[in-house]
Amino acid sequence: MQDVPGAQFAAIAARDVDRARAFADAHEIPTAYDSYQALCEDPDVDIVYIASKTWDHHRDLMMAIAAGKHVLCEKPFTDTADQAKEAFEAADKAGVVCWEGMWLRFFPAVEHARAAMERGDIGDVRVVQADYPDRVYALNPAITGFGADEMPVIAAAGRKARAQPYANGVYSAHGGSPSAAVLQYSDQEGIAVITFPNGRFIEESQYIGTKGRITIETPSHHPSAVTIRTGRPPRRGTRREEGKPVMELDPREGWTGDWIETHWNQDRNPSSGPFNQVERFEYPVPTPAPITRGQPPGSRWNGERLITYKGWTWHGGNQHGFTYQAQAVHRCMAAGLKELPQWTTAESIRVCEIIDEINRQCAERGF
Repeated sequence: MQDVPGAQFAAIAARDVDRARAFADAHEIPTAYDSYQALCEDPDVDIVYIASKTWDHHRDLMMAIAAGKHVLCEKPFTDTADQAKEAFEAADKAGVVCWEGMWLRFFPAVEHARAAMERGDIGDVRVVQADYPDRVYALNPAITGFGADEMPVIAAAGRKARAQPYANGVYSAHGGSPSAAVLQYSDQEGIAVITFPNGRFIEESQYIGTKGRITIETPSHHPSAVTIRTGRPPRRGTRREEGKPVMELDPREGWTGDWIETHWNQDRNPSSGPFNQVERFEYPVPTPAPITRGQPPGSRWNGERLITYKGWTWHGGNQHGFTYQAQAVHRCMAAGLKELPQWTTAESIRVCEIIDEINRQCAERGF
């Protein structure tokens, strides 16, 4: 929030008030509650960010909406598509705005890639390859809500309006997602989602088109660089001058900060294939201020990020990338928009519909 102009923390709530107070102390938040209802009723709160257990999202969404608060809710938005529709309809009737926090869509590298695809820089997209090997999602049922983990399905859903899932596979011992699911489209295109719980991936996303290829570089779930390969000279941009952003976009269009064009080259080696013009763009993620006090009980802190908590260990990476999502929400409010252009209401509902269908088919097949 320190990088979101005009925004400030007003309150935090948790089931354990001691943890809420520790977090409030660490981040200089004035009020800590042990009740989500109390937070929603706080007159100093304008926007509620919901990060509770996934199966509680619908309950907490309806609570905040009923209290007249705008809401940003973590993914997965709700357990079912019907719950998602109910929440969006309730928000519309209450005159508030409700968003799903699909944070990946707001990273500048991702926005750059999407803009390039929409311009037609790589032609018609024919293949999408993406992997998200976050073992916390795979192994910790406390932070997953759907029978099928939402992360791979969201990656596969993309911009296609309608997809008919075909689910196949077996559930893992901890009750997690099926090992495979396929999305089939009316134009005979398809996407396969395959999960290897014990595998290791490079974690990058590639979008291969008829005229080129875009690579969102590792780690693709919080990226800071994108490479565009085409068969023509690259689109020339103005190099960043220190302190002078080169893109000032309308609030509806997203990123307004700096980008760095690090290099482009023409590889004359025929073995490199047709996409021999290369541009690479870096978007360094802001560095968060170090937290020196009030860590959650039982955690270890290395000065920059939480590394262990209650037996779970993970690399926090570019978690400060949540800044982009928060900035987008504030731009959305300032522009009077009813939804975020980077991740729309229709997309939130469609992902829930896909997962509903995958779960239904898995149940029918006894997985």
